[in-house]
Amino acid sequence: MAPTPASSDPLRPDPAPGDEPRPPAADASAADRPAPGREPAVRPQTATDPALDGHQKQGVSGAAWTALILGLLILILLLVFILQNNVPADFNYLGWQFSLPLGVAMLLAAVAGALIMGLVGSVRLFKLGHRVRKLEKERADIKRALR
Repeated sequence: MAPTPASSDPLRPDPAPGDEPRPPAADASAADRPAPGREPAVRPQTATDPALDGHQKQGVSGAAWTALILGLLILILLLVFILQNNVPADFNYLGWQFSLPLGVAMLLAAVAGALIMGLVGSVRLFKLGHRVRKLEKERADIKRALR
């Protein structure tokens, strides 16, 4: 049975209807029973925090491992693509003329695109960081003025 919100112990199920609380067993030792007039010792409960019962977030090392394995799979797929597309192709770029295997040229284009997107993302992060530092400074000035 599932415990109800009103029960005093979330780890103990509700008693079935008609069940009466039973007195402690007669063979319990005197050491287990509290002395008359004394409070029983508080026993620590395990897993009483509801946040501990839920799914735990994945750690940094687990995410790094996952990224490493995913990166290896993509690298293997790119290697297969390059090996299967090794037909030479002629390229003209800003007056330069050169010949590269098609798979290598496409890989270089993908790397160049990723670098450009990384540069754009870095500029955005730099601007956001600057804005946060400016707002934190204003916040500190406001706190100082309120004192």
